[in-house]
Amino acid sequence: MQNFIADAKEAAGAFAAAREARARGLEPKIKVVVKMPMIKPGPAFYDTPEGCRFANGDKSLHDAVWEAFKGLPYEDKRLLSFSPKPGRHLLRAQIWADALAPALPPRLYHKAMGTILHLYVSIKFAYKREEVECD
Repeated sequence: MQNFIADAKEAAGAFAAAREARARGLEPKIKVVVKMPMIKPGPAFYDTPEGCRFANGDKSLHDAVWEAFKGLPYEDKRLLSFSPKPGRHLLRAQIWADALAPALPPRLYHKAMGTILHLYVSIKFAYKREEVECD
């Protein structure tokens, strides 16, 4: 914690010095002291409703679906990380079906898709309940 406070004080001092220099009409020069690699984390398996559903079930099925998710392109992972809106379930189901079909044996594939489709039915009923309650 001490290092953090010292670093925060040093950063605040550097910003104050830059503001003073700008006020005098000077353009402060910033030099790179340390280059840090940029890490771009992608959407994770548990960012998806489907990932959360598989977390509470059969471990072998969970692990197989997780491995299939890792192989998806970034755009598909990002799309799946948002909660499904009404009318978007078919697209999501197709993405999962395309990812799981080559990765799982038929028995596990059917079990996984059944779990996913059951989740979507639950979500659709939840949306219907909200519509009724809002009226």
